[in-house]
Amino acid sequence: MIPGRNALPKQGTEDEAAKDQEHGTTGARLLTTIRQAIYLLGREQRKRWAILLGLALFTSILEIVAAAFVYLLLGLVANPSGAVKLPLIGDARALAGDMPERTFLLILIGVMIAFFFVRAAAAMGAEYVMNRMTANTAANLSAKLARGYLSLPYAFHLKHSSAELIRNAHQVPLEVVNNVFLPLIRLMAETILTLGMLILLIAVSPIGTALAVAVVGSSTVTLMFIIQPRIKRFGATAHAMHRDTLSSIQQAFQGVRDVKLLGREKFFSEVYGKRRRRLARMLYTNLTLAQSPRYVIETSLILFILVFFAVTVARGGTQTALATLGLFGYAGLRLQPSLQKIAAAFNSLKFATAPTADIHRDLRIIEQNIAATDTGAPFPFEHEIRLEQVSFAYEDTLSDALSEVDLTIRRGEQVGICGPTGGGKTTLVDIIAGLLSPTKGRVLVDGVDITTNLRGWQRNLGVVPQMVFLIDDTLRRNIALGIPDESIDEAAVREAVRLAQLEELVERLPQGLDTVVGERGVRLSGGERQRIAIARALYYRPQVLIFDEGTSALDNVTEQELMRALHDLRGAHTILLVAHRLTTVRDADRVVFVENGRIAGVDTFDGLCACNESFRAMAGAR
Repeated sequence: MIPGRNALPKQGTEDEAAKDQEHGTTGARLLTTIRQAIYLLGREQRKRWAILLGLALFTSILEIVAAAFVYLLLGLVANPSGAVKLPLIGDARALAGDMPERTFLLILIGVMIAFFFVRAAAAMGAEYVMNRMTANTAANLSAKLARGYLSLPYAFHLKHSSAELIRNAHQVPLEVVNNVFLPLIRLMAETILTLGMLILLIAVSPIGTALAVAVVGSSTVTLMFIIQPRIKRFGATAHAMHRDTLSSIQQAFQGVRDVKLLGREKFFSEVYGKRRRRLARMLYTNLTLAQSPRYVIETSLILFILVFFAVTVARGGTQTALATLGLFGYAGLRLQPSLQKIAAAFNSLKFATAPTADIHRDLRIIEQNIAATDTGAPFPFEHEIRLEQVSFAYEDTLSDALSEVDLTIRRGEQVGICGPTGGGKTTLVDIIAGLLSPTKGRVLVDGVDITTNLRGWQRNLGVVPQMVFLIDDTLRRNIALGIPDESIDEAAVREAVRLAQLEELVERLPQGLDTVVGERGVRLSGGERQRIAIARALYYRPQVLIFDEGTSALDNVTEQELMRALHDLRGAHTILLVAHRLTTVRDADRVVFVENGRIAGVDTFDGLCACNESFRAMAGAR
């Protein structure tokens, strides 16, 4: 069966976010990217990410407590007898009562050791949950986009390349999760950690903390001001280059037969290689820029600690400052990756601006085109299909592909549709099938507009297209396409094989119907692929059979045998034959001659030859 399509809406608001990102402040653009990313999530996913944020903040608080314990521990080491003067320890000692000093200190150290084990376990647990959430969110978003793209109108797919949609559905969701959601969680958690550490340091040494913030902060802010615009620009360029690179290799493999016959392997491999190398340069340059804050922060922290230590030694306060120096050293080791993660988070958000905007826009389009739920209700067809004043224009074209078409097709008729190339034949049958929606007019079946139950109408159809679509699977699964193995009607498969003249092929294949035909049927001839498409159409026992050049790849003998089989189906099935080869439509009940998007004549084959000069010329030329 063919999937239902609706008309594409006029796009008005879906590009607003993209415009926002082109204008306005950096902060506004980052907020736009974050809002767009959150929009991609379902309600349950948002709750899970909120829980994950809470877990990340909890681990940050544990890190702050760990720093306080380090300060207390170093105070104990530097001056055990004066430990009771340290914050909290004095209160704990008072609660301990007459407990020996040595026992008290050992218990205190044991508590600290236990705490560090708990902190490590919590951090590992949070990392596991974060990684699981990342993978699941990307997978769910990919499935959501794939399902949405497949549900969009056929007109949408005429405008977008398969390489673009494959990348958007398969790769971009992981990029968005890795470059928006994870950095956002880390940004908030590391900011809490940094603020907590700063408060602790200020409580211990206000002047030293002020100097450290001045040295590290100024160098980091300066660097970020320099590299952030470049990272944003590289992100947008890399997103477009990903799409073009994938498209170039996909085109080469899809057309590998022509590529090899023309000897163009070098051309396509060089195009792909050139684009891939440009993309690699873009990615490693961006990665280098993103990692550069680490070295600036690290150098600034080490420089501050060394200067602080030198001043302390010069003033003769080494012993008393040991705990403070130790705290600054520990805080520096812990804050260095935190500040690096904060800087990297901003860089990632910049880099993700373009891909996030793209799939946000597409998801908006998908949600505006949610098809009506398929209730399974049948669409009765007892009398006729009628097109009333149907016109259709493809987007970005100046003229109509079809113009004011009036046509009636009676149930059980065999109708040929022919005309010059580009005359509108395929557009006409796509509109009858509901793949395209008329820009004007309507399609009625027994007086009912097909848009009222499009899925029901399409269940009445079996379509054999010009370009046959086959999956890399068995012959049986290609005939009963998309149906689970346990639900395949074996009798219907055998009958379709017989009617499509496929019995000889099935007998010749090593595993019969269970033989894998290869990607796009590369192991079969053009005629064999077309007969599989015919068998697929016949499998569903449709009321209406549409052959859009569906016999063009058949040899004359096979075509004649198929025409005889179709002749036996007349009356029980309505058959539409779109053909360039006029022998296909010679025996049709009526022939519709389409020229320049209009119905130029409807009559029997001989009647058209007698009264229509253009048709007569076409018939004579063939």
